[in-house]
Amino acid sequence: MRPVAAPPVCRCCGSAAVRSRGSKRGTFITQDFAYLSCATCGYLFVDPFAGYEIYNDDYYRGRGPDPYVDYASEYTDYRATDRILEFEDLVRLASVYFSAAPRSDSPLRWLDFGCGAGGLLKFLSARKTLSVSGRARPVEVTGHDVGSYADLLRTRDGFRILNLDAIRDLPDHQFDVISLIEVIEHIEYPDPVIALAARLLRPGGLLLLTTGNNDCPVARRTGLANRYYLPEIHVGIFNPHCLRTIYKRHGLIPHHVRYSGVVKFKVIKSLVHPGRRRIARIALKFPPLVRLIDLAYGVSAMPCATKPLL
Repeated sequence: MRPVAAPPVCRCCGSAAVRSRGSKRGTFITQDFAYLSCATCGYLFVDPFAGYEIYNDDYYRGRGPDPYVDYASEYTDYRATDRILEFEDLVRLASVYFSAAPRSDSPLRWLDFGCGAGGLLKFLSARKTLSVSGRARPVEVTGHDVGSYADLLRTRDGFRILNLDAIRDLPDHQFDVISLIEVIEHIEYPDPVIALAARLLRPGGLLLLTTGNNDCPVARRTGLANRYYLPEIHVGIFNPHCLRTIYKRHGLIPHHVRYSGVVKFKVIKSLVHPGRRRIARIALKFPPLVRLIDLAYGVSAMPCATKPLL
């Protein structure tokens, strides 16, 4: 007699109120992947999980499921890439947030969790400071990732790059800012990652998190045909309710921001043809267009989080 498979449970909140949303053929791994939706928290996740082995050097060169990945260009010169728009936006949001916080002259400690090719680390290091209420507050950066680029950032560039075990061993309240930029959708079980971030944030700290929104107008219209739904790598897709739920579970306060450069980068990154990218750069100089795209894809609808003061 064959063993009876255990019924699926939500990989985000553990609820058994899970139903099938259909299946999708992998673009890189030729098999069907089921999409399961949690009625309790709204999390949409993929089964089976393809594994983390897919994140190899071919993936970093854009030869994996995501053809838009280009770690080589970002590592060589992040300033020449369109991702600088995203970095500037994140620094702007942190500056605005800490300008309203109690004054502190201590260095602002920033962890980029999933630092990739290190563009944000280099951007922050080149700036050396964050403008807070007209004052220059020093910034100290730490990164976390795995793979060849993490090794290069550690050995060649001299950054403090910690593996997951080292991150877990850190004492509480280590960082003023933790950034999780397009990371959480790659994690099989996201709850422990948010729990870790909540523990490592200092009281009054800021979690900057970006990820796709499965409850935006475009996602509702396209369903599983949405090209963001890459089952080999985007193994969990969130919505605002789901993020608010997981934040509150770990003592964080949802914090809404209005993105600009993040939205622009998402658009430009999705365009392969250089001519279309040039046109997009010009068109995205108009704020009403950026706001329209933001509403369609629900980028700013996805909350970040703060840690309350003790």
